Amino acid sequence: MANLITLSESPLHAGAQRGALRVFKRWFGLAGDNMLGPTDDQAQKIDVIRRAAVAGTIIATLPIQQMQIPGWPAVMAGCIVALLYNVPLAWLVFVKKRYFLANVLGLLLDAAVLLIASLYVFREMGAVGSTSAIWLVFMIYIVIGGFTLAPLGSLAYTAIWTSWFAFATLSYFPAGTLYSDQLPIRLIFLVLIGVISLAMANELQKKRATLQQQNRQTMEMLAMLVEARDTDAGAHLHSIQAFSRALAKRLGFSTKDAEEIADASMMHDVGKANIPDAVLKKPGKLSAEDWRIMKEHTAWGDKLLAENADFELARLVARSHHEHWDGSGYPDALSQIEIPLTARIVAVADVYDALISKRPYKEAWSPEEAIREIQNISGSHLDPQIVEAFVAMYVDGTIKRLSHVAPEISLEAA
Repeated sequence: MANLITLSESPLHAGAQRGALRVFKRWFGLAGDNMLGPTDDQAQKIDVIRRAAVAGTIIATLPIQQMQIPGWPAVMAGCIVALLYNVPLAWLVFVKKRYFLANVLGLLLDAAVLLIASLYVFREMGAVGSTSAIWLVFMIYIVIGGFTLAPLGSLAYTAIWTSWFAFATLSYFPAGTLYSDQLPIRLIFLVLIGVISLAMANELQKKRATLQQQNRQTMEMLAMLVEARDTDAGAHLHSIQAFSRALAKRLGFSTKDAEEIADASMMHDVGKANIPDAVLKKPGKLSAEDWRIMKEHTAWGDKLLAENADFELARLVARSHHEHWDGSGYPDALSQIEIPLTARIVAVADVYDALISKRPYKEAWSPEEAIREIQNISGSHLDPQIVEAFVAMYVDGTIKRLSHVAPEISLEAA
């Protein structure tokens, strides 16, 4: 986005460029990587699955409707083509993690197939004079298009896209099918429908985002209250959050995914809310019965977070962050890649911060001692690849900068 408008390298023109970009973003709704839709892992996987599900459903139901839908072979062919090109798109997303490229190709291919199939169907309808049906079907396409384009966050882009789509379709009709004086009004009407449907989709997204943020804040406050019972809650939680964020980024996760992992890390011990103080704050060595009760905090965290689908990542962390690479951990004795990757990342961050922190039953270790211990349990307790990345962060000074950080630390600082 920063390269969208190029004026000059001079300071004066650079300032003018930044001002122009702010105006451009404000009025056209463009927002960096989101200009062509969501580019994160989860959204792209959902998009691949959605495309396959929609195309498969249409293919399965169209033969039943073939006597009622003019041009149905074109729609069937379009869905088959969509399924075929969805295979390389799925490869880009699931294997190569080229989210932006997959997003652009998916958008262009979807638009091309939809346009070609629609033109054929509309022409067949026009040939029999079903102009009312043409406009009804086309309006449905525009409404669907508005919701499909919602991730773009751009009303102007939707208006431009639907205008081009409408003009191309109308120009394809046989001469005399539609009255020329109807075209401008109907074109404007269709564009307005597309814009309104997009606005509705954006409003729904905003409300959902607000609800998710409120839920996240509630859970973070609960996590802080739990940690405050036996540790320096603020320092501990935000250290783990910062370590997890930077470690995820070092392992190749996108900024958005790294932030989600960081948020999930703050809830890793939320299940301790159900652990009695007599066990949680015991200064000496835990008895066998105490240890059995303490280990239940992973299951309690799972149950607490399972009630809300927005906390699925946090639930996995809460349940599995004490699993060991060799299968000796708890509660499920998972091993190696059976352990959720997010939980493996948070486990390394949690172990390091626990070692360098003072607790009622131990003194704080030095960072050097903690790193040596993490290396010693690599391959038994912890994922060796994640440990290797964490040690590299220690060597280059990242860990030192992140130790006991303030909440506002960002990936850029890492």
